[in-house]
Amino acid sequence: MNRQTAELVRALAGVNNHVPQVSRELLTGTMPPERERAFAALLMELADVMVAHASDQEEPAAPVTLADRVGVTGRKLVAVSARLRTDTATGDQLHEVARLLVALAEVLDLYADKLPSPPASADPPEPPGP
Repeated sequence: MNRQTAELVRALAGVNNHVPQVSRELLTGTMPPERERAFAALLMELADVMVAHASDQEEPAAPVTLADRVGVTGRKLVAVSARLRTDTATGDQLHEVARLLVALAEVLDLYADKLPSPPASADPPEPPGP
């Protein structure tokens, strides 16, 4: 077992140990917001470890397409959005997403000029009926 797999298994065990108490506190409405945020942070860290582990298990992929780049950036934005909602985002994570967005904007700008234009219609579209 490699180091990343061992780290993933430890992280899963750590989350698993907390689930019964967290479930009870959520059901009874006794979980303080700061504890709820702390558990959310633990889940997000677990997700980060799982994503890194899965990425390392993949064989090298074909060249990255525009759709791949947009998808990766979108997933990172969703992850940072969740971290911002739970007050667990770090400055490094925000800087990383900012760099990704700048790079994505540059790539989209380059591709925009290369995409084919939609065919011009001879007749204007008919308005929708009443």
